[in-house]
Amino acid sequence: MKAKIIKASEAEIDRRGLKFSIREVAKLLGISTKTVYQHFESKEQIIGCIIERSISGMKAAEQEVMHDSSLSIRQKLQKALTILPPGLVLHNIHVLEELKQLYPSHWEDVDQYLNKGWVNIRLLVAAGIQAGELREFDFELFIQVYVGAFYRIMEQHDLAREGLSLEKALQSMVDLLLVGIYMKESE
Repeated sequence: MKAKIIKASEAEIDRRGLKFSIREVAKLLGISTKTVYQHFESKEQIIGCIIERSISGMKAAEQEVMHDSSLSIRQKLQKALTILPPGLVLHNIHVLEELKQLYPSHWEDVDQYLNKGWVNIRLLVAAGIQAGELREFDFELFIQVYVGAFYRIMEQHDLAREGLSLEKALQSMVDLLLVGIYMKESE
């Protein structure tokens, strides 16, 4: 039942953002609110489970990328930097903004992952530098630029109105960070 409640909550978040109610979740499932509260103490606990699951999913996806021997270092780096949580809930820029405003402790978990979850990326960069595929650069500055740009994308209300998804914006941002703005040299 817990998984069904989470899934219904994600559907409500997709429709209404984080301002959904337990009553709406119960109605969607055809159960009483009491049944929901038997499995979760609060809406905040449901959101916490969704965040935890999302971060775990991102870590698992990153591990998959790291162990995919068919990918080059550059491809691994590109994929690892554009991983978003599974499901659609946290792909919505407005939901991330609401999370930051309404549930700061859960936002802190996301923020912690964004700022501290760089172990595998560090390994890829070190391997890329050692293989001569990447030049040496200030990796801490790279992290700050990435995280700062990610947060800026979140703050851009116009992006969502223009139909630019978080996924597309993140891919474009990573492309700019990794490739830059120069034309490819002819071979």
